[in-house]
Amino acid sequence: MDLDEEMAGFRCRGCGECCRIAGQVRLTDRDIQRLSVFLGLTEHEFIQRHADLACDRRGLVLQGNPEQPCRFLEGDRCAVYPVRPEQCATYPTAWRNPGWAALCRPMQ
Repeated sequence: MDLDEEMAGFRCRGCGECCRIAGQVRLTDRDIQRLSVFLGLTEHEFIQRHADLACDRRGLVLQGNPEQPCRFLEGDRCAVYPVRPEQCATYPTAWRNPGWAALCRPMQ
């Protein structure tokens, strides 16, 4: 089975493992707007409390240590799931990290 065929039946299990992947979550302007409204903050307040400059200095990312779980992970669930960043919403269908298949097994 090739990767496209495997992904055709993919359904997220909601396990939260993708929220533990090392790295940074890039934020789009739309992400910032949606997250700030969801959290009851102005966009400026959201950026001050929850965003950092990306390591490559090409935009904003969620604040936190890239080696630690996402700051919005509570147990195994995303606290901002309805408005999660685009990078999160499109994993693993639009982008993948090495070892994603073992981490993110499709539901049977």
